[in-house]
Amino acid sequence: MRISWSLGVWRPAMRTLPDPATVAVTVDDAPMPDTMPAMLDLLDRFGAKATFFMSGCRAVAADDLVAETVRRGHAVYAHGWDHVRLDRETPARLIEDMARCEALLARHRPTPVPYLVRLPYNGGWRNSRVHRTLACWQQGCAVVHWGPSTEDHMISTRCASEAEVEPECRREVDRLMADPRLPGGIILMHDQPINDRPGAAFKPAVTVTLMRLLLEGLAAKGLTSVVLPPPPPQAWWRRFALT
Repeated sequence: MRISWSLGVWRPAMRTLPDPATVAVTVDDAPMPDTMPAMLDLLDRFGAKATFFMSGCRAVAADDLVAETVRRGHAVYAHGWDHVRLDRETPARLIEDMARCEALLARHRPTPVPYLVRLPYNGGWRNSRVHRTLACWQQGCAVVHWGPSTEDHMISTRCASEAEVEPECRREVDRLMADPRLPGGIILMHDQPINDRPGAAFKPAVTVTLMRLLLEGLAAKGLTSVVLPPPPPQAWWRRFALT
């Protein structure tokens, strides 16, 4: 087991849910206008809820989608403004990016307390300076990691045609369904991952197809997708030791 030490600055770190009959589908990099409406419709069809970590650079051009996501009962949190490694930036830049994005989201729902944070690339989740900075921005915040990942940032790179999207997505979903961490797991996926990998033309189809197959798989296993709950109370010693 890896342990990272600090002088009492670690924020709570969420990696699982307390109820093994549930999962949390978390979607980074949202919202994109050519995929987000289809994802919301799929979530409605399956009676599922999700948590979206939204990038300000995308959300600013899709204010109606932010509002619709909140209206349909999903949770939205800031994923920064530009999709950069904020753990490599100054504390002032980190706070500025998060606050700017949250100001946009706060037009559609109250700022959540406690605030759940996932920075781009999950950068800095074991960095005490980042945790200290986040606490200065939102005192009661918690850092959200994940267990099972869809690895969707790689799926489009393996597709040479639209016909390959569904089998490639199904392969990843089958792998996820066999993952022992799935019950009570926090699942990572993206709304068209922000990266410069090959296969960009297939990203929209991958995002929507993956969401459909994932929700089908969860339903077949009797697992309910819920929004991320508040973090459990943090034991005093966990402020010093992050496992």
